[in-house]
Amino acid sequence: MSELLGRRLRALRRLKRFTQQDLASQVGVSVSMLSSIERGGKYPRVDLIRKIARVLNVPVEEFFILPEPMQEHSS
Repeated sequence: MSELLGRRLRALRRLKRFTQQDLASQVGVSVSMLSSIERGGKYPRVDLIRKIARVLNVPVEEFFILPEPMQEHSS
């Protein structure tokens, strides 16, 4: 789950045109911590997820949207 959350966080951060440095400083964590979360190495606390959502101006639920499963085409 942390890997999916991390990928979603990275995608949203890039979509909102934030660098890791920008986002990390605004939410009060180090760049290495943010990087570790984005890679799926660490799972952030709920309060940090809320801060990130507030800074990126997205609902918290955005971090938990699962990708659509790949559908196999049958011929």
